[in-house]
Amino acid sequence: MTKTHGNTLNLAMLPTFGTRWLLPRIPKFVADHPEITLNFATRIGQFDFEKEGLDMAIHIGQPDWPAAESTFLMDEMVAPVCSPSFLAQHPISRAQDISTLPLLHMASRPGAWDHWFQSLGLAVQNAPAMRFEQFSSVAQGCIAGLGVALMPLFLIDIELKAGQLVAAFDHQVKSPSSYYAVAPLSRINHAPVVLFRQWLLAEVEGFRADNER
Repeated sequence: MTKTHGNTLNLAMLPTFGTRWLLPRIPKFVADHPEITLNFATRIGQFDFEKEGLDMAIHIGQPDWPAAESTFLMDEMVAPVCSPSFLAQHPISRAQDISTLPLLHMASRPGAWDHWFQSLGLAVQNAPAMRFEQFSSVAQGCIAGLGVALMPLFLIDIELKAGQLVAAFDHQVKSPSSYYAVAPLSRINHAPVVLFRQWLLAEVEGFRADNER
């Protein structure tokens, strides 16, 4: 089929989710739908689809995007991780021990550590903390031994399998935010949006099944 302007999908993606989860899978979509041209942009948070010239977005948060349809993709499980050498130097036998160690924060998730401690019935105040803007910086800081980071496990699968990061304490919690595919109401019937949403849901289902084995 000949590619036309009507067969273009302008997609906004989250930087880490995009590079670590979505883009490695995109060749499958391209192979199945060679008639569709994909254009990628990186966005964090809500924006104006019309002004940005975008058809769809992968969003983390709540399904509350104005004048848009949000399709649930997946929840996110987070757990504290650190480098093996850091753990060897700072043995952790109970969750409260973590509150005395340097905690690495992602600026976009200021309440993540509070949520984790509260899930264990702990109220922690004034814990030593270091804040980072980018997910990749948090991961690298953690690998370098700067402290303990609360990380989405499926996004650090490479580092965990390589042994660069290890679980600091065996307690996972569901993040207050979830991943959604969002399309403005004006574009929800746009053929590339419909096809990409269907493909994305199938990929998520396959990913979920693989992780339940």
